[in-house]
Amino acid sequence: MIEWAVLIGLAAATLRVAAPLLLASLGETIAERGGLLNLGIQGAMLLGAFSAFIGAYFTGSLWIGLVSAIVGGVLATLLFGVLVVSLDLDHVVSGLAINLLASGLTLYFTRVLFTGGVSPYLGELFGPLPIPILSQIPVLGEVLFSQTGFVYLGLISVPLVYMLLTKTTFGIRLRAIGEDPVTASYLGINVVKMRYAALFAEGMLAGLAGGLLTISMFNTFDTRIVAARGFVAVSIVILGRWNPWGVLAGSLLFGFTEALSLRIGIIFPELSGASTIQLFALLPYLVALVALVAGGRRVRGPASLGKRIGKQ
Repeated sequence: MIEWAVLIGLAAATLRVAAPLLLASLGETIAERGGLLNLGIQGAMLLGAFSAFIGAYFTGSLWIGLVSAIVGGVLATLLFGVLVVSLDLDHVVSGLAINLLASGLTLYFTRVLFTGGVSPYLGELFGPLPIPILSQIPVLGEVLFSQTGFVYLGLISVPLVYMLLTKTTFGIRLRAIGEDPVTASYLGINVVKMRYAALFAEGMLAGLAGGLLTISMFNTFDTRIVAARGFVAVSIVILGRWNPWGVLAGSLLFGFTEALSLRIGIIFPELSGASTIQLFALLPYLVALVALVAGGRRVRGPASLGKRIGKQ
């Protein structure tokens, strides 16, 4: 029988693992609501992770690393903006180009800055921040109120992004652009300015998502650290129907399956073999694929999503 402590640990781990996906997916939601299909979010997360590590390692300050992560993510999304907003290039090709550029840059500078191309450990991380009184609540306190600041930020961002997109002038205009940027422009909405603003917001969240991988979770940097989280974030947005609350549900689903795959040997000792554990490492991606196929049918996203303005 599974021990109660193991289940509590699994629930707490689900939130921690879901945090980077949640932040990245919320950023992608903002961009896609404006008609921007940014597959380059994978590269934005990678640059955020690398910038966070470099900033924290060479200054000794995790806070500088945090700011560096935001800068790295924003630079990546703004470059995407130059390609698709200013130059009106293809969204998919531009996003993949950003990913290749981010991969190449981080690999090159890792080899240049560190002996053997292997990043050292930071030694210090952003750890849990138990909330006074609330963290003492049985079960709920350990699962929800003893998390890192990144988890709290992700959870708080869900209603904030929802309000931004549905209750503010900015959100209404952005959604109008996502449906028909040409008509929105005729109505006096500055399409270029709005889309850059959306990409700036996405870059901040994507940079934070990548940064937390290095300065809060893994304690080092590797060019494979983001894995496929950027692409999963895009699928979560579709699965969540471009709604921040749906994005939260999708992030928790993926977070749960990844946390389960990491603890499968503890929960089920009979499945603790090396080959079995490696097989279960595929579980999060298989679940994301199945969920996308099952839940992504007949969904309608923004009408101009991924379309060049010249081809409306």
